[in-house]
Amino acid sequence: MACRKSHEETDFIVKDLPINQGGIGRHKCPSCAYEKGLANGKNHNENFDISSFISNLPESQKGLRRHRDPFEAYELGYFHGQIEASKHLSISDKKGISFTMRNFGLSMIAKGLLVALKKDDLPYIHAMGIINITNGFEILIKAKIVEEHPLLIFDKITKNEKETEQELEFNYLLENGRTIEYSKLPYQLWATTNYKINNKELYKEVGFLRNQIIHFHIPIKVSLIDKILKYVFDIIEPCINDWWDRTVFKYVKVFDRNSYEKLFKEIERLNISSNYKYDKKSGYKLKND
Repeated sequence: MACRKSHEETDFIVKDLPINQGGIGRHKCPSCAYEKGLANGKNHNENFDISSFISNLPESQKGLRRHRDPFEAYELGYFHGQIEASKHLSISDKKGISFTMRNFGLSMIAKGLLVALKKDDLPYIHAMGIINITNGFEILIKAKIVEEHPLLIFDKITKNEKETEQELEFNYLLENGRTIEYSKLPYQLWATTNYKINNKELYKEVGFLRNQIIHFHIPIKVSLIDKILKYVFDIIEPCINDWWDRTVFKYVKVFDRNSYEKLFKEIERLNISSNYKYDKKSGYKLKND
């Protein structure tokens, strides 16, 4: 069965996705896949049989969508749907708040990683990577705490004139409250979720580097790229694996699909443990696949 939808706008979105001419995704319509991902992302639908869906898609070799990977198209649509869903959140929607924070935090970390892979020949390039990953992880910890209750990420909240907690808007809290600072987050995380962050010494060290960069100066005798890579894969990656069965590798491709080989070489150079390995076709895959 051939796809008869025009998909004029969607075709421009999927036109730069990787080519896939093998397996169940061969010749399937990527624009249909993107639109389904967009809908599922808006509805936070994580329990979805993507393989079955792709195998039942209509075929299409039309124009800009020709040979584009429908799995990649679905993931991109899902990511865009999550962003769209974040535009109308209240404190009662703790799942929605956490969902949005999680994806923004992971996107910041992925961007920080890519910045760190660049040559240090631009002003402050690696220092900006430190800021991205530490701020991103701070958001992720708060996203995990929010799953218990949004108010738990606030250290102080000014009195609200509204009568019920359900009527509180998250934007009001952001304007009138003060969230817990970086150094205290591991304790708050443990107190609310019973989860302990790995390598607290590295967590503190990189946090100190962030403060030094923001408030004073950029250290000269410290390899910021090494700190970034160790921080991401010794601390952040295990957390997001445990909390949401996610990996930062998935978010890297949103910004640069050609960076995986270099990233894995850097991980190998530092002898960093990872559940994933480089794959020429997809960029990354589980080591036991």
